[in-house]
Parts: sequence; structure tokens; C-alpha cells
Amino acid sequence: MISATVNSSCKDNQQEILLMKLKLPKAKPGLIPFVGILIALYIFSKAGISSFTHDESYSYLHYPHDSFIKIISFSNWFMNNHILNSLFMKYSEQLWGNSEFALRLPNLFLMVVYMFYSYRLFQNKNSILSVAIFCILCTNVLMMDLFGLARGYGLSFGFMLMSLYHFLAYLKKNKKVDLAVFHFAALLAVLSHFTLLLAYISLLLLFNVVKILESRFGGAEKFHLFKTNKPNIIPILLNTIILYEPLRRAISYGDFSVGGKSGFYSDTVTHFIYNIFDGIEISSPILFVLQVLFTFIIVIPLFIIVKNISERKTVFIYNHKGLIVTNFLLLIISIILILQHLILRTDYPIDRFSIFLFPIFSIHFGFFINYLIETSYKKTILVITSFIALAAIINFGKRADLHASAGWTYDSETKNMIQTLISTRKMNNDNSKNIRLSVNWLFEPTINFYRITKGLDWLLPIDRNSAGKTDDYYYIFENEPCPLSASEYEIIKKFENTKTILIKHKTASD
Repeated sequence: MISATVNSSCKDNQQEILLMKLKLPKAKPGLIPFVGILIALYIFSKAGISSFTHDESYSYLHYPHDSFIKIISFSNWFMNNHILNSLFMKYSEQLWGNSEFALRLPNLFLMVVYMFYSYRLFQNKNSILSVAIFCILCTNVLMMDLFGLARGYGLSFGFMLMSLYHFLAYLKKNKKVDLAVFHFAALLAVLSHFTLLLAYISLLLLFNVVKILESRFGGAEKFHLFKTNKPNIIPILLNTIILYEPLRRAISYGDFSVGGKSGFYSDTVTHFIYNIFDGIEISSPILFVLQVLFTFIIVIPLFIIVKNISERKTVFIYNHKGLIVTNFLLLIISIILILQHLILRTDYPIDRFSIFLFPIFSIHFGFFINYLIETSYKKTILVITSFIALAAIINFGKRADLHASAGWTYDSETKNMIQTLISTRKMNNDNSKNIRLSVNWLFEPTINFYRITKGLDWLLPIDRNSAGKTDDYYYIFENEPCPLSASEYEIIKKFENTKTILIKHKTASD
């Protein structure tokens, strides 16, 4: 009798799930390709136009010319060395040369991957929601700027979204290929930036959480730790072998004191909000309101999830795995960050180091809205979501800059300064060798990058020593003291965007 009742219940649940499947609206591409192409054209153009930046130049000068083994093993263990970016720069230079665009090309490719999965994650959802979340995911100023730079950040975002998509696809369809792609993409994300190890570990934990829920409330077979995780054993083993040495070196020698020390909310959450509202001044009261709002966007879905699980709502567990996974993912990452700080004394991620949370949060927000539009307030919720997406697009348009990159605006004129220096030398018929250019230390890597890539053999290597009175040229900030008196130099050019000046020592040969 009991068995018959259970079987009847399972059949009812299966029928209900089938009905829910049939009712799912498929999103039409609509504006997504148009918006995606516009953004891609902008970032591709910027990657070819804008000056190389401090961190890009430092990476190029120190890592890509090492051997494959030295790079992949993190032998040069300085944290500026983003392993996969260094490898991609190495081979991109061999194939396409050392132009800014060529060295940034791998990140540009991963931007396309990021956009593709931003669409795929909500492809079968409401069409308005699909467009809105795509726009939100692809119009964050800081994130999209990072896709246009030869650093590991953009690579990690693209691979992170790929891994998350295939993780969810495996939970839904149980195809081994999705599980394999999840592990492979997660490995590449970690090699792009070690912070993404948090997401990988969290998803492995969530794999078991979801399987437990399915076994207890979804009619799946009983959960066994070894049997359930058997498909993960080989991928985890392979990834561990590859990641062991780089992570060992990072933990042993790396400097993790580049973040915040005050607290999770005052550091990571605060900078997360600043990253979202980049360029918009936020007062302390508004910041507090936003912290509360963003907390509610996590806590309210958590309450909904717990309520539905406690009520054994099988259909909810099946149709809203995305909401469950992303909600728990954000919570687990937050807990790990807090425990790391308390136990290992690592800093809380801030600035661009916390931007990896933005895609996860935005996807979670999308899955939350997808749940809410099943209520009677569907139209109102979709209108509000559309306004949020429109505001994101408008802010992106206002902040778009083909020359300056977030975090490295001071280098936006360095490329132009080098060209001015070259033109000045030609105009004065100056054939002298061993020209010494003194600079503020911030400009040292990028000027050395252009000195090498442009073959400026007449320009001596730039160092970070204090400016001397015997140097030929100086590139400094306007408010920076110069060792020469006003009568000893002439201003060649002022660069208003960066408030910098290129000056020539009058005793230098003309």
C-alpha cells in the first residue's frame, strides 16, 4: 500500500515536471545579437587603439618569453603573473606579432565566449528577461574594460561562465560531456586567475548538495558520496595534478596583502557595489541602502529555497536549480572568504579582484526574477528589470572611453607620448644614440614595452630611479617636481587627459 502511494506520488511529480517543461517560453534572440555586436566592436576597437597599461606591460616584459614549463608551473611566482594570460601572450606573439591588439586577442576571444554563455544561460527563459540579463552582464564598465586588456581577468570571466553553464547543464541533462567541460573550463579559469579556485571548490560542494536534494525530494536514487562523485574523480585528479605546483608556489611565496582588512561588508561588498555603479558617486547613506538591498537579493531567495525544499516541492527543485546553485554559490564563496581572512589572515578582495562576483550575482538575480515572474506581478517585475538593464546600458555608454582603461587611466597617453617623442626626434634631425628618458615609476613598464616592440634602439632602458639633471627628456605628472629649473627645459607637449607633460632638457642635443 505504501509502495503504491509512493509510486503514485512520483508519477504525479513527473507529470507536473513535464507540464512545467512544456510551459517554459523560449527566448527569441531579438536585441541580443545587436547589443552584443555593438559592445564587441567597441571593445575590439579599444583593444587596438588604447595604450598598453602598466600591468600588461610588466607581464609582457617578464613572463611570456619563459618556457612553457616555467610558465605553467608558476616558476616566476609574482602575483602579476596570470599563468594562462602569460601562455596566451607567448603564443599570440609568435603567431600575430606584438601589437597591442595581437597580445590582447585571447581576452577578446574569451569576451565572445562570455557573451555566448550570457545568452545561453537564459536562452529558454522569458525573452524580455533574457535580453535584460544579457545587457546587465555585458555592460559593466570595469568588467568589459578587462576583456580588452592582456591580463588574466577577462580570461577567467569567460571560462567561469562556461564552467557554470555546463555545471547547470549537467545537473539538468546528466550528460558526461557537460561535466567534462565544466571541469576543464574551471581549470582554465583558475589558471587565468587563482581567485576562481573559490568558485570551483564551491561548485564541487554544490554538486553534492544538489544530488542530496534530488535523492531526498526529487525521486532520484539514494545519495552515496563515492558513487555520486565517481564521475568527478578523474577530472578532479587531473586538475589537482596541474594546479598543485602553481598553487603551492602562490601560497608559499605569493603576496595576498593587496585587499581589504576591515571586514567582508566594508571591503568586498562595498567594492562590489562600487564596481557595479562605476563612475557614479555613492554617499554613505545610499551605500548602506544598497548593501541592504543586495543582501535581500540573496536572503529572500534563500528563504524561498528553504521553504520549497522543506515542503518537498519537487517541481521547484527541478525548474529552479539555477537559482539554488547561484544562491548557494554566493553564500559559500562569502563564507570561504570570511574563513580565509579569520584563519589564514588573507585580505578581502576589493577593486578588480572582487569583480568576479558580478557575473555570479547578475546570473543569480536573473534566476530570481525568473522565479518571480511566475507570480501575478509578472509585468511589473519585467518592467523594473528592463529599467535596470536600460540604466546599465546608459551608464556604460556614458563611461565608454576608447583610450582609458579602468584602474590604469594614467597610462592612457603613454602610447601617444612615445609617438610624440619619436616625431620630435625626427623633426629635429636628432641622430644621437643613448637618449635617456626619465619618468615617474608608474610609466616605466609601458614605456619599456614600447621601446622594445617599436625597436627604439636609440632609447636607453627606462628605470625607476629618481630623475637626474643629466637626463635628456622627462615624462612626469604636471604637479610632480622636476629636477630642472624652468629655464633649463622646454615643454614639448602637455597631455590633458592624464595631466602629464613631456619636457626636453635644453642642453640635450637637437
